[in-house]
Amino acid sequence: MKIKILLFNLFLCSTLFAQNITNTLGSSGTFTIKDASNTYFSLNQSNGRLTLISPLAGNQRGSIFKGVDRFLHTYNGSGTTGNNTFVGINSGNFTMGGTIYQGSFNTGVGNLSLFSLTTGSSNSAFGTYSLYANTTGYENSAFGESSLSTNTTGFRNSAFGYYSLHSNTTGNGNSAFGLSSLRFNTTGLNNSAFGFEALNYNTTGIYNSAFGFISLYSNTTGFNNSAFGYYSLVRNTEGWNNSAFGSYTLENNTTGTQNSAFGSNSLANNTTGFSNTAFGFRAGDLITTGSNNIAIGILAQVPSGTASNQIRLGNTSITYAGIQVAWTVTSDRRLKNNILNSNLGLSFINKLRPVSYTRINDASGKTEYGLIAQEVEDALKQENTENTGMLTVTDEGEYQLRYNDLLAPMIKAIQELKLASDIKDTEIVKLKYENDELKKKFESLKSVEDRLTVLEKYMLEQNKIKEVNSEINAVNQ
Repeated sequence: MKIKILLFNLFLCSTLFAQNITNTLGSSGTFTIKDASNTYFSLNQSNGRLTLISPLAGNQRGSIFKGVDRFLHTYNGSGTTGNNTFVGINSGNFTMGGTIYQGSFNTGVGNLSLFSLTTGSSNSAFGTYSLYANTTGYENSAFGESSLSTNTTGFRNSAFGYYSLHSNTTGNGNSAFGLSSLRFNTTGLNNSAFGFEALNYNTTGIYNSAFGFISLYSNTTGFNNSAFGYYSLVRNTEGWNNSAFGSYTLENNTTGTQNSAFGSNSLANNTTGFSNTAFGFRAGDLITTGSNNIAIGILAQVPSGTASNQIRLGNTSITYAGIQVAWTVTSDRRLKNNILNSNLGLSFINKLRPVSYTRINDASGKTEYGLIAQEVEDALKQENTENTGMLTVTDEGEYQLRYNDLLAPMIKAIQELKLASDIKDTEIVKLKYENDELKKKFESLKSVEDRLTVLEKYMLEQNKIKEVNSEINAVNQ
């Protein structure tokens, strides 16, 4: 064996023992190194073909060793198609086997790449330890040191980058592009990670997509998550069905589910809240544990970060909000309980102070009309009514008024005014009747008075006649 290696080295190293070995081949000649039984090296002059034949047998022939370690070979098991290429210290092995299409079409470049391969096929491994433990896994692609290094039977995985998909064992259909992307994935499947340490700690989570620097970095078992952007969903561990688009979106989400965040920093502080939707830069970023909230617009914030079922359109700079048709508000009896007649009415309405004002953020200085929320709060307290949906105080202390809730007290006030008006109308009818009766009596009295006047006149005339007669009688006497 030593003699054979020496002969090979003599051919390759022209400086060995300070000797130069020169040989000129004739046309179509072949230079050959051999012993009585085996040919070890041949060079064909006509086609320049160099043939190396290892002292190994069968499919192991044609291998180049570096010392005792395999360095380059194309080994395939008996009965398989072959077409394998292995380059690197102990890349591949001489124990592969299987049926016709097994253990074939593999390419391993790098020390110990595809080292444990048995029947796996159509794998590509580039980098030290890449696909090192793969045995039967097939159609995997690994580029980078230790990429897919612990994969055993997983198939159709793609790993590009140092330690990408490093811990994958049986996970399938994963794609990892970037240093340590999907590094700790073991059995998770159909995940896509693009970016430095994207989906780094995912173990069994499935159907996740992470695009961006450490996006979905902490995810372990969460599934159906989509993170696009720097630090998006970076702390998510078990949350599922979340969608984050933009840097820092849903950054602090841990177990929250079914959240959708679009815009840098949107829903950034949500931790366990679920079914929240935010569109716009920092939209809903004060929500922490609240659920089923909607925030649309840059810096749009719902009143409370821990409350649920809130909607906010726009931020505090908005000066106009329009809609083509009137709002339709649900008011079904089946959606309500504790139904009572309103205790707020005319007394409450009379305590309100309608005002005109201009908004601080309105450069046009348009005059608006409305109420002051703090004054409404005082009026409610005077009516012994608190804890209503009419008034809301945000986490930042800003008062907000739901003008729609004034409709019921206004209707009640109108009803109270109508009742008072009806009572007065009844009183007026009664007084009118009494007045008519008095008029009749007065007319009757007036008729008697006229008769008395005539009688008085007649009596006066009679008295005058009597006086005249008396005077005449006196003269006659």
